[in-house]
Amino acid sequence: MKKLLPLYMGAAVALSHSSVWADSVLLPIVISATKMETLDTEATYASEVYRADEIEESGATSLYDFLNQNSSMVILPSYGNPYTQRVDMRGYGISGGYQNIVITVDGRRMNNIDMSPQLLSSIPLKSIDRIEITKGSGSILYGDGAMAGSIQIYTKDAPTNQLSLLVGNHGKKVGSFSTGLSEAHFQLLVSADHSALDGFSEADSSGEPDESDSNSSRIQLRLFPTEETELSIEKEHAMINTRYIGHLTEGEFNDNPAQNSGNLYTPQQFETDVVTLGLTTTLSNHLDLSLRHSQEDKYSNFLNGWGRADYEYQTDEIRINYDRDNRKLTAGFQQFDGDRTNAGVNTTRKKNSGYFVQGELIRNNTTFSLGGRSEQMDYTYAPTSGVSRASDHHLSAYDIGLNHTINGQISLFSNYNTAFQAPDVDRFFNWGGSFNDFISPAESKTVNIGVNQVTPVSKSKLTLYRSNLDNEIYYYANGFTNTNIDQSHKYGLELQNHYQWNEPISTSINYAYTRAIIDQENEGGGSFNGKDLPGVSRHNLTLGLKFRLGPDARVVASHTYRSAAYAADDFSNLFLQKQQPYHATDLLYTQTLEGVVLTAGVSNLFEKSNGIWVEDDVIYPVNFTRNWNIGVKFTF
Repeated sequence: MKKLLPLYMGAAVALSHSSVWADSVLLPIVISATKMETLDTEATYASEVYRADEIEESGATSLYDFLNQNSSMVILPSYGNPYTQRVDMRGYGISGGYQNIVITVDGRRMNNIDMSPQLLSSIPLKSIDRIEITKGSGSILYGDGAMAGSIQIYTKDAPTNQLSLLVGNHGKKVGSFSTGLSEAHFQLLVSADHSALDGFSEADSSGEPDESDSNSSRIQLRLFPTEETELSIEKEHAMINTRYIGHLTEGEFNDNPAQNSGNLYTPQQFETDVVTLGLTTTLSNHLDLSLRHSQEDKYSNFLNGWGRADYEYQTDEIRINYDRDNRKLTAGFQQFDGDRTNAGVNTTRKKNSGYFVQGELIRNNTTFSLGGRSEQMDYTYAPTSGVSRASDHHLSAYDIGLNHTINGQISLFSNYNTAFQAPDVDRFFNWGGSFNDFISPAESKTVNIGVNQVTPVSKSKLTLYRSNLDNEIYYYANGFTNTNIDQSHKYGLELQNHYQWNEPISTSINYAYTRAIIDQENEGGGSFNGKDLPGVSRHNLTLGLKFRLGPDARVVASHTYRSAAYAADDFSNLFLQKQQPYHATDLLYTQTLEGVVLTAGVSNLFEKSNGIWVEDDVIYPVNFTRNWNIGVKFTF
């Protein structure tokens, strides 16, 4: 960071002298997705970066809301569950796209060994310092599952004394608290979040509402025994209670998406505890060592008879960083070991072990990057009765890229990345729960070409990409089994722009054009060949407007749009009903009064009815109500 500071400050001075309206969003941002700090405009890969002040000003009440309203990510509640939502990027589909993105928080991997999405609701939004989205890259540092890319979430490393309260319709209640203490040789950080909803749909056939609630807490102690060494211990806890709604026919959805239609909601209890230990130390002027160990224990219990599953995850990383002059290198070893036990049925295990090395060389105005990874995946399946099975894969990835700065405003970048996704343990079972078979891992080859431009009043990024895939993993609904698409490809265009029109007004746009094509798949007897991958919208757009009414008041407006797509199970593109376009418009007013921040917001202003189409007359309503909220934040 120290080596980047002169360049960063130089850019800040240039912008501040060029325009009194320059927004700090326009400045190049220091990112570290490759564990080597660089400016986002000088990175050799495509990226989106969001800072704490942008998150704060957005008015979002959860990480899911922020990503949905601001980024190129596709975010939808998992069949109605607002606290465990599904994420997609670059056309892998809402059904399983989240398995093609590695998500980490402070370096800890959040991906699961089964088909459970990453639990982003366990991260208090106000604790986040920075979000980095790396697109079409990330397989060297994060390995298995980073075919679409990766998301790195970094939490704040300094105490903030804040209390936030928010209430809204549909029984929405959100509370957030953070405090801490910082001394010469130690630092203590504490935060907690609570969120609750009465539900958006009518009561089910037993009279139960689709209510849900979430609680999370985090405590971190950092010790500084010497100037060169830091020790840390962190404890995280999250608990969710929710009810999954049932599906509707298209007629029912059009008539009233809040109706129950005789469904019995599925209640779920989920709880997780994570303990993380860390050590970083400086070995020499140019060499640092980092050690990290995490232990996660959690359970998921469906109370409708589906049963309970218990999980044990262990994550370890040893990493060294070398930084001297214009040469940077990071290398290390990572291990992720996960067990899932279904009481009285079976125990499944997936263990990943990977070695990686990645380096950068800067010559004049050009940055070159090169990296490689070798990873071993081992599976075991042990039923309580019957035959145990085992399987393994050994896969590799590499990435080569460059970034060339033409002048003080424009830089060009390109990289070629190979990646892989080893199947999760659920892929080995059919819909009935019996063992299906071990299936092949998916592999991808991706090319990114892009340009960055930063002026005194504008910051833009444009990326073109194409990915060729072998054995893309999917669920074949007609056969009630999991299998592979033999060959497929994806391509698209991504555009980001932030523009400061004058002192009070700024706008933002994030647009992605995405095509996902099935080239060859034998499962459908040729009927899938040349068809669009279902659940992928061609056009994804978020628009933002920020208007400052004065030094202490502002209005923020955003609109999210996704075009129509084929229903999630429609691989032959022949269903009568399609996934309908998604629309949502959100407004927020903020007023600051001597350290107290007051907010008033409306989401889905025009009350657009949105849903997830799985097949004809199987529709799960999501984000279909107009919601208001008022809030207050105290800083003390």
